[in-house]
Amino acid sequence: MKYSFKNIRWKRVIRTALITFALSYLSLIIVTTVYAFILAFQVRGKPDQVAISLFAESVSTWLMPLFEIIFTFIFTIITSKKIENNLPINGLVIGVLVGIFGIILKLFYGGMANIYWMMFFLILCVSGYLGGLIVEKRRNRNLKSPA
Repeated sequence: MKYSFKNIRWKRVIRTALITFALSYLSLIIVTTVYAFILAFQVRGKPDQVAISLFAESVSTWLMPLFEIIFTFIFTIITSKKIENNLPINGLVIGVLVGIFGIILKLFYGGMANIYWMMFFLILCVSGYLGGLIVEKRRNRNLKSPA
């Protein structure tokens, strides 16, 4: 199969990357909020803000990247069903954009680039590429006639 960067559906790809990143960030906020509610019910009053902050710090280091990888894969599959061709390349670009948004957010919060970021960026790219590739393989399999 021949792939090209010329046929990228930029509006759809950028929208998907933004939605993916926003939902992964929102999911982390929801997890932290649920933890705060659990603490509030345990003490039957105002929860300990230090405990909530420590929980958010400890969980966000591994949960946010996990949400980004999973959501990149899922939303690439959903978006690729609406794109005609070059599905793996469109998925790759979605992964690249989600990775760039994540790096910008980490730099905004004072993080420093390291090898972990590069590995995570590559995993996001592969996740998006695989999402597009899966839809393309399914579509090609369905197009073949059972003759």
